[in-house]
Amino acid sequence: MTDPMIEQRLNHLSALMDQMALVMPRLMRSSCDETDLTPHQGILLRALEERGPTSLTELRQSFPGAQSTLSELVGRLARLGFVQKKPLPADRRTVMVAITARGRAMVEQQRKVMRERHRNVLEKLSSEDQDRIVQAMETVAELFGRAAAAVQNAEKEE
Repeated sequence: MTDPMIEQRLNHLSALMDQMALVMPRLMRSSCDETDLTPHQGILLRALEERGPTSLTELRQSFPGAQSTLSELVGRLARLGFVQKKPLPADRRTVMVAITARGRAMVEQQRKVMRERHRNVLEKLSSEDQDRIVQAMETVAELFGRAAAAVQNAEKEE
Protein backbone atom coordinates (compact mmCIF):
# COMPACT_ATOMS: atom_id res chain seq x y z
CA MET A 1 0.00 0.00 0.00
CA THR A 2 1.30 3.44 -0.89
CA ASP A 3 1.84 5.90 1.93
CA PRO A 4 -0.84 8.64 1.55
CA MET A 5 1.65 11.27 2.76
CA ILE A 6 4.16 10.53 0.01
CA GLU A 7 2.87 13.27 -2.30
CA GLN A 8 3.11 15.88 0.44
CA ARG A 9 6.62 14.70 1.37
CA LEU A 10 7.61 14.62 -2.28
CA ASN A 11 6.44 18.20 -2.83
CA HIS A 12 8.28 19.39 0.28
CA LEU A 13 11.45 17.47 -0.66
CA SER A 14 11.36 18.91 -4.17
CA ALA A 15 11.04 22.44 -2.81
CA LEU A 16 13.93 21.88 -0.39
CA MET A 17 16.10 20.40 -3.14
CA ASP A 18 15.34 23.43 -5.32
CA GLN A 19 16.45 25.70 -2.46
CA MET A 20 19.67 23.72 -2.02
CA ALA A 21 20.30 23.78 -5.76
CA LEU A 22 20.22 27.57 -5.65
CA VAL A 23 22.53 27.88 -2.62
CA MET A 24 25.08 25.11 -3.21
CA PRO A 25 26.55 26.44 -6.46
CA ARG A 26 27.73 29.51 -4.58
CA LEU A 27 29.73 27.27 -2.26
CA MET A 28 30.93 24.93 -5.01
CA ARG A 29 31.73 27.71 -7.44
CA SER A 30 34.04 29.44 -4.99
CA SER A 31 36.42 26.50 -4.83
CA CYS A 32 36.27 25.92 -8.56
CA ASP A 33 36.86 29.57 -9.42
CA GLU A 34 40.15 29.44 -7.56
CA THR A 35 41.19 26.16 -9.18
CA ASP A 36 39.94 26.70 -12.75
CA LEU A 37 37.74 23.61 -12.63
CA THR A 38 34.01 23.32 -13.15
CA PRO A 39 32.03 21.81 -10.24
CA HIS A 40 31.49 18.61 -12.28
CA GLN A 41 35.22 18.27 -12.93
CA GLY A 42 35.96 18.69 -9.23
CA ILE A 43 33.36 16.08 -8.29
CA LEU A 44 34.76 13.64 -10.85
CA LEU A 45 38.33 14.14 -9.58
CA ARG A 46 37.25 13.54 -5.98
CA ALA A 47 35.38 10.40 -7.03
CA LEU A 48 38.44 9.05 -8.83
CA GLU A 49 40.63 9.84 -5.85
CA GLU A 50 38.29 7.89 -3.59
CA ARG A 51 37.65 4.93 -5.93
CA GLY A 52 40.97 4.53 -7.65
CA PRO A 53 41.18 3.61 -11.35
CA THR A 54 37.67 3.28 -12.75
CA SER A 55 36.37 2.26 -16.14
CA LEU A 56 34.49 4.78 -18.26
CA THR A 57 31.52 2.40 -18.14
CA GLU A 58 31.46 2.52 -14.33
CA LEU A 59 31.81 6.30 -14.40
CA ARG A 60 28.81 6.55 -16.74
CA GLN A 61 26.73 4.61 -14.21
CA SER A 62 27.77 6.96 -11.40
CA PHE A 63 27.52 10.17 -13.43
CA PRO A 64 24.33 9.92 -15.45
CA GLY A 65 23.93 12.15 -18.45
CA ALA A 66 25.07 12.16 -22.02
CA GLN A 67 27.99 9.87 -22.79
CA SER A 68 29.59 12.63 -24.81
CA THR A 69 29.47 14.96 -21.81
CA LEU A 70 31.35 12.51 -19.58
CA SER A 71 33.83 11.77 -22.37
CA GLU A 72 34.45 15.50 -22.83
CA LEU A 73 34.84 15.95 -19.07
CA VAL A 74 37.38 13.13 -18.83
CA GLY A 75 39.12 14.36 -21.98
CA ARG A 76 39.55 17.88 -20.59
CA LEU A 77 40.86 16.54 -17.28
CA ALA A 78 43.32 14.33 -19.20
CA ARG A 79 44.53 17.29 -21.31
CA LEU A 80 45.08 19.25 -18.09
CA GLY A 81 47.09 16.34 -16.68
CA PHE A 82 44.65 15.62 -13.82
CA VAL A 83 43.66 12.14 -15.00
CA GLN A 84 45.16 9.47 -17.19
CA LYS A 85 43.21 7.24 -19.58
CA LYS A 86 44.52 3.77 -20.37
CA PRO A 87 42.99 0.79 -22.12
CA LEU A 88 42.68 -2.28 -19.91
CA PRO A 89 45.35 -4.79 -21.06
CA ALA A 90 42.94 -7.74 -20.83
CA ASP A 91 40.24 -5.93 -22.82
CA ARG A 92 41.51 -2.99 -24.89
CA ARG A 93 37.93 -1.79 -25.48
CA THR A 94 37.67 -0.95 -21.78
CA VAL A 95 39.20 2.43 -20.94
CA MET A 96 40.32 2.96 -17.36
CA VAL A 97 40.53 6.46 -15.89
CA ALA A 98 42.87 7.19 -12.98
CA ILE A 99 43.71 10.36 -11.10
CA THR A 100 47.31 11.56 -11.46
CA ALA A 101 49.58 13.15 -8.85
CA ARG A 102 48.66 16.53 -10.35
CA GLY A 103 44.98 15.64 -10.00
CA ARG A 104 45.48 14.67 -6.34
CA ALA A 105 47.20 18.00 -5.72
CA MET A 106 44.23 19.79 -7.33
CA VAL A 107 41.77 17.88 -5.12
CA GLU A 108 43.80 18.87 -2.05
CA GLN A 109 43.81 22.50 -3.17
CA GLN A 110 40.03 22.37 -3.66
CA ARG A 111 39.57 20.87 -0.20
CA LYS A 112 41.57 23.70 1.36
CA VAL A 113 39.55 26.33 -0.47
CA MET A 114 36.26 24.63 0.46
CA ARG A 115 37.35 24.28 4.08
CA GLU A 116 37.95 28.04 4.25
CA ARG A 117 34.62 28.71 2.55
CA HIS A 118 32.88 26.47 5.08
CA ARG A 119 34.75 28.19 7.91
CA ASN A 120 33.42 31.55 6.69
CA VAL A 121 29.87 30.15 6.67
CA LEU A 122 30.12 28.54 10.11
CA GLU A 123 31.69 31.61 11.70
CA LYS A 124 28.58 33.59 10.82
CA LEU A 125 26.37 31.16 12.79
CA SER A 126 25.90 30.64 16.51
CA SER A 127 27.58 27.57 17.97
CA GLU A 128 24.14 25.94 18.31
CA ASP A 129 23.41 26.56 14.62
CA GLN A 130 26.88 25.28 13.73
CA ASP A 131 26.06 22.02 15.52
CA ARG A 132 22.63 21.89 13.84
CA ILE A 133 24.04 22.32 10.34
CA VAL A 134 26.71 19.66 10.90
CA GLN A 135 24.12 17.23 12.31
CA ALA A 136 21.74 17.99 9.45
CA MET A 137 24.46 17.32 6.86
CA GLU A 138 25.36 14.04 8.60
CA THR A 139 21.72 12.98 8.42
CA VAL A 140 21.34 14.04 4.78
CA ALA A 141 24.54 12.22 3.78
CA GLU A 142 23.44 9.05 5.57
CA LEU A 143 19.94 9.05 4.13
CA PHE A 144 21.03 9.85 0.58
CA GLY A 145 23.65 7.11 0.88
CA ARG A 146 20.96 4.62 1.86
CA ALA A 147 18.66 5.81 -0.93
CA ALA A 148 21.44 5.57 -3.52
CA ALA A 149 22.29 2.03 -2.37
CA ALA A 150 18.61 1.00 -2.56
CA VAL A 151 18.28 2.42 -6.08
CA GLN A 152 21.51 0.70 -7.16
CA ASN A 153 20.34 -2.64 -5.73
CA ALA A 154 16.95 -2.30 -7.46
CA GLU A 155 18.69 -1.56 -10.79
CA LYS A 156 20.85 -4.68 -10.40
CA GLU A 157 17.75 -6.82 -9.84
CA GLU A 158 16.08 -5.55 -13.04
